[in-house]
Amino acid sequence: MGRVANSRTIAQAETKRQLVESARELMLTEGYGATSVAAITQRAGFTTGAFYSNFDSKADVALVVLDSLQSEAREHLAGLVGTSADLAKAVEQIRSWITHTLDSGWPRLELEFALANRGDSTIVATEGARNRSAVDNISGVLSKLLPTAVLDMVPSRRLADLILDLSFGLAVRKIVDPSVTPDHVLDLVDELLSAVAPG
Repeated sequence: MGRVANSRTIAQAETKRQLVESARELMLTEGYGATSVAAITQRAGFTTGAFYSNFDSKADVALVVLDSLQSEAREHLAGLVGTSADLAKAVEQIRSWITHTLDSGWPRLELEFALANRGDSTIVATEGARNRSAVDNISGVLSKLLPTAVLDMVPSRRLADLILDLSFGLAVRKIVDPSVTPDHVLDLVDELLSAVAPG
């Protein structure tokens, strides 16, 4: 009996994983609004009943997708800081990562999800907490990455807030104009770092 229950638990976990993967692929390529529960289940090869056995709604699975994207970003940025003692090299790697992220569909997903669920107080609270966590993570990366001269002028948390605000602004502009890049912002960062770099 226990073995049967365990097999059922494993099967359900695998179903959930595949549904999340399907939702992630669709939401990043098509956007939150254009992705339906039916499309998610069809892509994953399951019924809508299987979906609702694992998630309460499309918003529910989207939160899982967004959490996973943020966790991956946190690990990636921490890895960049941990493996590079060269500030210029680390900044260049971060520049590449930001450019890739803007093209990935993640920023659009964030914006569409926030707009679609702005009337749901529970989701708004969850999203607020997730954004504050993102600021904490970015602040931690900056405190390890930036020279003391920079941090003496502007606290890492204030810089982290600015980066997140700029990221959302860039994401909105990129939706309107796909040719928009973060280069002008990153070039300014390079200039500021050069101005305060020792030597």
